[in-house]
Amino acid sequence: MTNSIDNKLISLAKRYADALLQVAAGRGELDAVLSDLKLASSAYDSSDDLKKFMDHPAVSVNDKKAAVKEIFENKILVDSLNFLYVLVEKNKFSLIDTILYCYEEGMDVVRNILKVDVISAVEIDEDLKDALKVKLESKFQKSVKFEYKVNPEIIAGVILKIKDKTIDGSMAHKLECLEKQLA
Repeated sequence: MTNSIDNKLISLAKRYADALLQVAAGRGELDAVLSDLKLASSAYDSSDDLKKFMDHPAVSVNDKKAAVKEIFENKILVDSLNFLYVLVEKNKFSLIDTILYCYEEGMDVVRNILKVDVISAVEIDEDLKDALKVKLESKFQKSVKFEYKVNPEIIAGVILKIKDKTIDGSMAHKLECLEKQLA
């Protein structure tokens, strides 16, 4: 994933991502546009020269558009290329990582997918993963996409992060609560 998501700019990036998502969905190109955004984000993130060039206020919009054309023409969809031109014209190319993040979030909404972060003390076995998937898909009536992380500091149990909710079933949390009750 990209490395420079700016939470303060999510609402702005979401507007760009939603507009692009609407066009891509209408043309049946959701995955292709996602791939294009990933390519643009990767190019921007991996090249300090490109980043400096695109972010420099003294470089003209026409020079930036020419660079975008040279780098991406015939490698991405025309709509994606035009989108990059809009970012250049609006001086928002630096939002590419945050736009990519918002676009992926939007794709999940369109496809009725719920992202769930699962943090456990040890690696979770496949049977438990399957049971958790069945339970959450039934409860939320959505496909569930998991991201698993291991954090030994939680001692035992799991922490689920679903949208803006956290369900903390970790032993560390239970011990913390017990300590507060005893204090």
